[in-house]
Amino acid sequence: MNIGFIGLGIMGSGMANNLLKSGFSMYVFNRTREKAKELENNGAKFCSTPKELAEKSDLIFMMLTDVKACRAVSEGKEGFLEILGKGKIVVNFSTVHPNYSLELRNMVKEKGALFLESPVLGSKIPAQKGELVILAAGDKEAFEACTNSFEKISKKTIYLGDVPKASYVKVVNNEAFATSLTAYLEGLAFAKKIGLDPEMVFNILNAGALANPYFEFKIKKVLDDDFETHFSLANMKKDLGYAISVADEFKCYCPTLAAVNEVFKKGLKKHANEDMSAIYKVFDE
Repeated sequence: MNIGFIGLGIMGSGMANNLLKSGFSMYVFNRTREKAKELENNGAKFCSTPKELAEKSDLIFMMLTDVKACRAVSEGKEGFLEILGKGKIVVNFSTVHPNYSLELRNMVKEKGALFLESPVLGSKIPAQKGELVILAAGDKEAFEACTNSFEKISKKTIYLGDVPKASYVKVVNNEAFATSLTAYLEGLAFAKKIGLDPEMVFNILNAGALANPYFEFKIKKVLDDDFETHFSLANMKKDLGYAISVADEFKCYCPTLAAVNEVFKKGLKKHANEDMSAIYKVFDE
């Protein structure tokens, strides 16, 4: 099967590279062609429009920042929806609002193609290593057709049924992760302000019930003043906005989510493009 991959940013570049190394015929599209150069040098073929990519591909994979970016490549005269038909499968790895995922599914189905929403758990390094967790929902036939390609980019794939269940799980995951990490970083900043060594406090907390390999990775970076972007603060703020919207829709009482959303709103002013762990700076300023 020919794979078309749209979106070659921090996540998409690693995923596309793993698929290419596994022997798939790859077509790629990115708004800025420079990000496709390494893949082109390794054998991928660059397409000038999403429509051209979809015409040449059986599987159309998307890994984009938000709903706006997804609309830009799917709709309009040069969007991939123009060329979709029976035999094509669209897989959206992007984290988007669940309601948009339903909308995109309907547009794809109207064209006779199959659709999967497949947001992933993991950031830059798991994407590069092929160790993501894929949350899939949508057409079971599409899921089965994608099994081989998913194995090249993930350590685990979970099929959740109908759209937008995977998007809901991703929203819950990011809400829980953001609120937990924010509380941890607030605690370390608190410790520093009252005269304790943050590294000492971290080592103590990490020896107890708060031990967590991903927190350990993030917090060691913070202690080294390393905020290289693996998952940007701006993208997490976007996802918290989705969570707020879903919570409002279902009338969920989520005061911690609301509070952390305000912290991230403050963090956007200075640290939008840094790693989400730069939220520590909001407490340390």
